[in-house]
Amino acid sequence: MLLTVKALQGRECCLQVSPDERISSLKRLVSEKLNVPVSQQRLLFKGKALADEHRLSDYAIGPESKLNLVIKPLEKASPEEPGRRIGPPQSPAIWHALAQVLGRHYSVADAEKILEQLQKDYERSLRLLSLDDIERMATRLLHPEVAEAVEMGFLD
Repeated sequence: MLLTVKALQGRECCLQVSPDERISSLKRLVSEKLNVPVSQQRLLFKGKALADEHRLSDYAIGPESKLNLVIKPLEKASPEEPGRRIGPPQSPAIWHALAQVLGRHYSVADAEKILEQLQKDYERSLRLLSLDDIERMATRLLHPEVAEAVEMGFLD
């Protein structure tokens, strides 16, 4: 049967699937078509969220049905400090763009693993920054001429 999956941002795709298809495998197909990682997908049918372990037939989803796709942000809390978000507020857009690039060069599963590892490395790097590191970066960004003079040994 043919299903249409439409994201809130307007993108959509049509998928040929069986009524016995699990929601989890439907999400993998959507990931391939729309370059949205499975971990960021939430599928809805008539306003109801679909659970990964269920089948399309469990929800009485038939031919020509339309599913809505909500794309969840990639923001994650640091394992050491639950509830604390690391990184700038615009980072989910960056991670989404990176997921699309990885999706062009790797399988969906590999791209998700790579993206997850990159996020962990990024968060770890941020946690390891010292105040001196932050001050040096701020000086380079706000006063590039001073930073260049310091690096050349003219100022201490």
